Amino acid sequence: MISRRPFLAAALAAPALVARQSLGQSLRKIKLGTAFTTTTNAMFLMPDMLKPEGIDAEIVTFPSLVQRMQAVATGAVDVGNGGLSATMQLATKGFPMSVLADGCDGGWMLVARKGIETVKDLAGKKIGVQNGSIGLVSLNWKLRHEGIADKVQLLFLDNQDQPTPLARGDLDAICCFEPYATFAELNGFGHKLWVPYDTPMGKTNLGFVASVPLIRKDPDLIRTLVKAHVKATNIMRDNPQIAIDTTVKQFNMSKEIAEASVKNLFFSADSGPAFQDGLKALAKMMIEDKMMDSEPKWDEFIDTRFV
Repeated sequence: MISRRPFLAAALAAPALVARQSLGQSLRKIKLGTAFTTTTNAMFLMPDMLKPEGIDAEIVTFPSLVQRMQAVATGAVDVGNGGLSATMQLATKGFPMSVLADGCDGGWMLVARKGIETVKDLAGKKIGVQNGSIGLVSLNWKLRHEGIADKVQLLFLDNQDQPTPLARGDLDAICCFEPYATFAELNGFGHKLWVPYDTPMGKTNLGFVASVPLIRKDPDLIRTLVKAHVKATNIMRDNPQIAIDTTVKQFNMSKEIAEASVKNLFFSADSGPAFQDGLKALAKMMIEDKMMDSEPKWDEFIDTRFV
């Protein structure tokens, strides 16, 4: 895992920090877990928002969504931008987790090599996808509905590792998160085959997640973190240029790729019925996929009282 410091201090100045430091008060240190995908871009704004609240937040980036949620569950990081499929798996395996708010919808697509024009054409082909991800859940659903689930070979790779084997021809398609899906498409490694938002869960993807023990231990901290998350997410939604600049700087992508990939991101902190219905549809899809044996305890798993 790689730790990164935020870069948008100038955009979100924190005048209250001076007063706190002048009184000799030290900032409380916390860790925010995030991912190598642009769906989590809003988290890069949070450290500067939290300094006036007396919090020194370090961003810790994980290549694996399962590692990220394990870190939240065990307290290695305090909260995380959670891939909701991985969060759900942990919650049903004895690690009490709560989704506190929506974070970003969408953000992934299926990119295929030239000559593959329909999903059915993937029969007999190799597809790269991240294990345990919502991308995998949606892909499995589509393959079943096209009648080729038992006719493709899935190879599990983290998102940033998928474009290169697609370019080499080692893979025939990738079901990949942004910005890597757009990176592959604009570099000519493949073309957009399916934007996977027609499944029962729709664009459901990312949540702001904490462990139940931490929520019970320090609800005031959770309230402060959720407030910052909602504010940062709304800023990303209302100011696409910030999302573009974040993608360029944090993921070393060109402006062209950043601008195109951001169009496939739907930043939202709306955690009401539509978001919750998407979570419940995801659970049913995962059970059908044999990725989980049962649904989580919904009254514990969905905890939006801090929004």
